[in-house]
Amino acid sequence: MSYVGKPVRRIIDDRLVSGKQNYVDDINISSLHAAFVRSPYAHALVKSIDATDALKVPGVVAVFTGAQVNSELKDGIIPWVTYVDLREMKFKPRKVTEGEVKYVGDPIAVVVAKDSYVARDAADLVRVDYEPLPAAVTLEEALKGGVLVHEDLGTNLAYSKEFKGGNPEEAFKQAEKVISVSVENGRLSPSPMEPRGILAQYESGSLTVWASTQVPYYLRSDISRIFGIPSSRVRVIMPDVGGAFGSKVHLTPEEVAVIYASMKLNRPVKWVATRSEELMISTARQMKFQGEAAVKADGTVLGLRGNLTLDMGAWLTYTGPIQPQIIPPMIVGPYRIRAVSVLSRAVYTNTPPLTMYRGASRPEATFIIERTMDAVARELGIDEVELRLKNLVKPDEMPYRNPLGLTYDSGDYPGLLRRAVEKLEYRELKSWAQQERSKGRRVGVGLAFYLEICGFGPWEYGEVRVDERGYVTVVTGATPHGSGAETGIAQLVADELGVSMERINIVWGDTALGPAGMGTYGSRSVTVGGSAALVAARKVKEKMTKVAARLLNADVEEVEYSEGTFRLKKDPSKGVSWEQVAAAGYAGPDPGLAASVLQEADVTFPYGVHVSVVEVDETGIARVLEHRAYDDIGRVINPMLAEGQIHGAVVQAVGQALYERVPIDENGQITVTFADYLVPTFVEAPIMKCEFAEKPHYSNHVTKSKGVGEAGLIVGPAAIVRAHSTAMIPATALFGRCNDRFPSPDARSPR
Repeated sequence: MSYVGKPVRRIIDDRLVSGKQNYVDDINISSLHAAFVRSPYAHALVKSIDATDALKVPGVVAVFTGAQVNSELKDGIIPWVTYVDLREMKFKPRKVTEGEVKYVGDPIAVVVAKDSYVARDAADLVRVDYEPLPAAVTLEEALKGGVLVHEDLGTNLAYSKEFKGGNPEEAFKQAEKVISVSVENGRLSPSPMEPRGILAQYESGSLTVWASTQVPYYLRSDISRIFGIPSSRVRVIMPDVGGAFGSKVHLTPEEVAVIYASMKLNRPVKWVATRSEELMISTARQMKFQGEAAVKADGTVLGLRGNLTLDMGAWLTYTGPIQPQIIPPMIVGPYRIRAVSVLSRAVYTNTPPLTMYRGASRPEATFIIERTMDAVARELGIDEVELRLKNLVKPDEMPYRNPLGLTYDSGDYPGLLRRAVEKLEYRELKSWAQQERSKGRRVGVGLAFYLEICGFGPWEYGEVRVDERGYVTVVTGATPHGSGAETGIAQLVADELGVSMERINIVWGDTALGPAGMGTYGSRSVTVGGSAALVAARKVKEKMTKVAARLLNADVEEVEYSEGTFRLKKDPSKGVSWEQVAAAGYAGPDPGLAASVLQEADVTFPYGVHVSVVEVDETGIARVLEHRAYDDIGRVINPMLAEGQIHGAVVQAVGQALYERVPIDENGQITVTFADYLVPTFVEAPIMKCEFAEKPHYSNHVTKSKGVGEAGLIVGPAAIVRAHSTAMIPATALFGRCNDRFPSPDARSPR
């Protein structure tokens, strides 16, 4: 039986849907609980902290200030992204705040008590004397430089660099028309089902940490560095994770303080963020782009230039350096635009630090270029599909190096667009929408093309072990946390070893299981993690073939394996079973059947076309009625998993485009709670249709896949916003210059 390419049911869902999951807050270890004292000011000096009243509360064990925690740290939290240049970023290592708070919610002390409710109540009794300072809350205020978020850096610019390729000056001289573009992404919350959480247990010089994380090995390394504990004495365990979407890649000062408290008190300490804290700790996507496109009258886009400004919040998180360095090279997307100049700036503001969110940089780049292409089509009166066909990179140009140095691996962009228009019935939908608008109904159809980059590396760990009964354990350095990646990896290994998936157990997320791992982000779990597991499985099979040859008194070259039996090639009637070989593998010379690899990664470039249908009712409420997708993600390991990833990401795209926003007022205060932060529900989810090109991709990834986890949120907002603007054409004049923001949060969900 073969599994790859089939819609195999996810192997852990029975446990998850029956309530038998084990999140951080479910770990049944008698522990103390932490709660944080947080700043009510966006910027202020902390003159004194008085915990006298808090310490009188029954059940309170200790109160530690940021200064106390920091006094015993060996280092601070530092961005660790390996595929961008940190030397170009201006930043300082972050510790628990002392002396000066830099955003509303900045943690300055931790209360430890026997009960989480007692800890939170006691935190309210800690008296802090603040001296308020002027704050730079907006990008505009921060760029003026009148208030510095970090006085010792001497600037609010964390990053400033011009990305230039080709000859943009000449391109704009040759232009027959220059079209202005203004695009903005508002601040969002990733809103995972499970808020951030950590349980730390320090005992006899060793530290065990249970954390809701995506990167347990990175976390182990950072804990070792920050606290000066040998990494061999630090164990990080990743239990079930109720969603992450990139927001759980980074370590926070709160988690550092919890670990410190456990070490100081020599007792387990737990902290699970409240929903309000999660909203404060994890936000993303604050971006503005203002630019121009140089075009010819026939629609050829000659060049693109502009200013990209990104909000970093008050501190760089682990992944903060990604956006200003990844958005510009991706900004031309799949189009043959040979001249580009983008000034990319990352700015510190007195607001909560921004983190990664599903797609991280590729949604921003896609939104910019797709709204630009829509503006060009509108200005020139050219059909949007024909405009894209004119400008798309052609198959015979592959591999294609874009003007800013990225090399796209493979693809037939025009061919996929033509097939997408047909498969997704784009023309038919547009005709239907036009007829409906003539009847007074505000309904529109939007199309967007995306090119993304996946498989960030540089490698992944995979280990396969076959026991004496023939059961298989796969250890992966990837860290599935709701995507179903463990099922895809099991399918790959089952097919390679020719055994039933019931024989395979996939384990991950515990640094005691394997020596290393990169974790999950950037749509890499099945593509990179699966490749590592697949290569390890092949090595185990080679060793088992040697064992079978010994049993058959033959040379290895004379033995072949298929369907659970090792046979002689010349006499297939002579063979030994999988179980016999597994047992013999532990009975003869060189006992044991296991192999491990650090499989090199190689970035891939999935691409596709999405079409969205939006209706706006008479009150201004917008709803996505239907969303259709056609994606080239390489080999589709499990179409049900791939479709599930598209579905989930598209629902997030609906939220980003129409409903979700984290507004911050002039005092730096977030003015929304989860009571009115409108995460789309099943009610707002559109009808969806997914198609895949199903073209195996050949690279270092032996899975022949490219990655699919983020596609729907990378392209979805562009398609939805285009559909929204089209729906409003009868009522408003959305022609001429492109000046697009996501629709106002006043266009609320009906719930």
